[in-house]
Amino acid sequence: MTGRKENPREKSGGGEVRAVVDRIEDGDIAVLSLEDEARSQLDVPRKQLPEDANSDGDHLLLKFDVDAESGKRTLKSIEAAPQARASAEDRIKKMQERLARMSGAPDKKDFKL
Repeated sequence: MTGRKENPREKSGGGEVRAVVDRIEDGDIAVLSLEDEARSQLDVPRKQLPEDANSDGDHLLLKFDVDAESGKRTLKSIEAAPQARASAEDRIKKMQERLARMSGAPDKKDFKL
């Protein structure tokens, strides 16, 4: 990946990064939004995603090997993180409820996740 700040902790041999499936393009490319310091995006073949996490909004844990010399990351594995998605859904639901209360017309809002 390019345009990314180096993280000295990652140079020790490996790293984990949380990610979210942003979208699926052309049915076979998953665009992942990484929760790294650069807020990077990574395109991976959809077939590399876990079966239980291959649609928009699914949360993932990416594991990388990091070259000690260059700092270059190589994707090692992708795991589903359903608990992270559930947590995000809960946060969004609470925010929607708060916004509905603040609007003064809570029964008039139709929010969808």
